[in-house]
Amino acid sequence: MMRITTNSTLYTYQNNLMKSSNQLYSAMNKLMTKRNFDTYAADPAAATRAFKIHSSLNATNAQASNNTMVYNKFSSAWDIADDFLDKLSQDLAETPLIAGLNDPNATVRNTFGDVILSGAESMVQSLNSKYGTDYIFGGADTQNPPFAIETVEDPVNGDKHYLTYRGIRLDDPDPTYYDKVYLDENNKPVPVDPADPNGDKMTNQDMLDKWNAEHLYVDIGKGFEVDKDGNVIDSTAFDAAIRGTDFIGGTGFDEDGDPKNIVSIMLRAAEVFKGYNEETKTWGPAGDYEDAQRLVNKFRDAQDAVSKQHTALDTKAKYLETNKTQLESTFDALNSERQSIENIDEVEAILTLSWAQTSYNAAIQVGANVIPQSLMDYLN
Repeated sequence: MMRITTNSTLYTYQNNLMKSSNQLYSAMNKLMTKRNFDTYAADPAAATRAFKIHSSLNATNAQASNNTMVYNKFSSAWDIADDFLDKLSQDLAETPLIAGLNDPNATVRNTFGDVILSGAESMVQSLNSKYGTDYIFGGADTQNPPFAIETVEDPVNGDKHYLTYRGIRLDDPDPTYYDKVYLDENNKPVPVDPADPNGDKMTNQDMLDKWNAEHLYVDIGKGFEVDKDGNVIDSTAFDAAIRGTDFIGGTGFDEDGDPKNIVSIMLRAAEVFKGYNEETKTWGPAGDYEDAQRLVNKFRDAQDAVSKQHTALDTKAKYLETNKTQLESTFDALNSERQSIENIDEVEAILTLSWAQTSYNAAIQVGANVIPQSLMDYLN
């Protein structure tokens, strides 16, 4: 025969009451916070999975932000290219170029030269446009204006104008200029090998080649990996660099010795027209009618090159728009999975709370009958 003592009864009751109280508190807390767990110890497996999903969500959110930034940058570049082709090159270049070739306009060829020069300056201003605080067409250098027009005064033969990209002329007819040692913004040479500052130095041509090959990689959700040398694998990232030299037709000269880029062609044509003597009706040292005619044809070729860049920008912008949709879908899927792990089922939580409340009330009621009464209770 088992003897149940008063102390044993009280201990068992208190233990069960505490369990009911804890269950009620846990059910109430879940309903208020709407979370399945508040600490890692509460559910280690779910917490581990949730941590990984949060990490993926943060990465996807950052990639979406990068994608939006780059998309807006390329959209701005596309708008500039559109204005470049429809207004600047048409009204301030092609029209005065063609008009200046007509003999009836010989008396105002100098004026047409001024208009073309003004058009070139307007193009440079467009090429120095910003998105936010970053210059759009500076390649990997987004903090400094990429283009400028350098003017060398020559009262005898007429002023010479050179288009510069990050400080280097793109249209100097003297080939020795590109063999000169490049000097940076601090007027110091740049070593070919940074690890050997006393070795060979970069020339102007070396720097142009380097800038034409540089990249500005951005993680937009393509994997973003680096190789064993620490270089970004180009197939896993998006190149956000927009090299202005590519946009305007490239660097260097063609087989006729004329510059390839559209702005420099305009500068040369402006010099030819401004060098024309309207009184004697003779051409100056900058060039003659045949030179002007040739430059007009080169200008049209350069327009086609800019048009191709315009199309390329549009293609990349559409890709970024599609990628944005994909990132949003990925984020929604990850967030849904996170909610299924962390968030409660409210209907189930309410039922659990109701059951916990009933159990707790029953435990209190049992206590009123199980706990022995004191002498004062008995006398009452």
